[in-house]
Amino acid sequence: MTDATDRTNATWMRWLARRYAALRAFSLPVSVLPVPLAAAVAVPPGQWRWGVLIASAVGAGLLHAAGNLLNDYFDFRSGVDRKVEGDEGRPGRLLVRGELRPADVLAEAMVCLVLAGAMAAYLIWQCGPGLLWFALVAVAALYAYTGPPLKLKYHAMGEGLIFLVFGPVLMAGAAYAQTGRLEIGVLLVSVPVGLATTAILVGNNLRDLHEDGAAGIRTLVHVAGPGATRLLYVLLVVLCVAGVAALGAVGRLPRAVIAAPLLLALLRRPLAAVWRHERLPDIDARTAQFETVLLLALLAAVVIARTLA
Repeated sequence: MTDATDRTNATWMRWLARRYAALRAFSLPVSVLPVPLAAAVAVPPGQWRWGVLIASAVGAGLLHAAGNLLNDYFDFRSGVDRKVEGDEGRPGRLLVRGELRPADVLAEAMVCLVLAGAMAAYLIWQCGPGLLWFALVAVAALYAYTGPPLKLKYHAMGEGLIFLVFGPVLMAGAAYAQTGRLEIGVLLVSVPVGLATTAILVGNNLRDLHEDGAAGIRTLVHVAGPGATRLLYVLLVVLCVAGVAALGAVGRLPRAVIAAPLLLALLRRPLAAVWRHERLPDIDARTAQFETVLLLALLAAVVIARTLA
């Protein structure tokens, strides 16, 4: 009985581990952390609507997870994702390795969307129908990224879409949920945040240059060329930290964030790989870790400054 129970528990643990891996959880902080950051920039922490804040963060994470799952599903069904030598350290790829079926991934995406819909319904009830437009834009964009008929990622428009959704739309929506209006200060902060998230995608597409080309799709890398895309990756991360420092210098963020360029040290391996024209299998995960640390540092700086003020 004990051996059977142990085997059952091990099976369930593998089942959960695979579905957790399919979410690409390493990337979720880049959609969850901008929510409290937007709230902190918009209003002092003592005035936060905590129920709204938690629902906004959970909803953003669920939508992002659904987008990751749908991206994997459509990429696999379209023949874009395939086995590539040297991808052992690359996140995800459960469909390619045969560890999950397409139906499993699609079902998991639907569960995330239903739960996100519940969060959206609560937020609209609490904050009014104006918030519905932010939710509709986010859902439409995440589907259109790789979903038919638009498949924007396959036509070199994915980077612009990701910047808008994970920068201005996400942060403006989170601030609107707190205050009921658009906040100019939040929109300014959303620009470097969106640039950092876009860098994750640019690094991902740079890594997948030959794989995507073999599948017949054209990302920005194929349009601009590998050399220009490597430069774009560097520019995105540099402009991100430079933008944060500039906002600190002009008083839109606490002065302490002027030190943001020091965080580029976290990207020394990806930047070195890009400089040497090397293919780094986990460049997207490493860039997401950099953005996570940046967002945590910004959130801490803003919360401390506004609390002391």
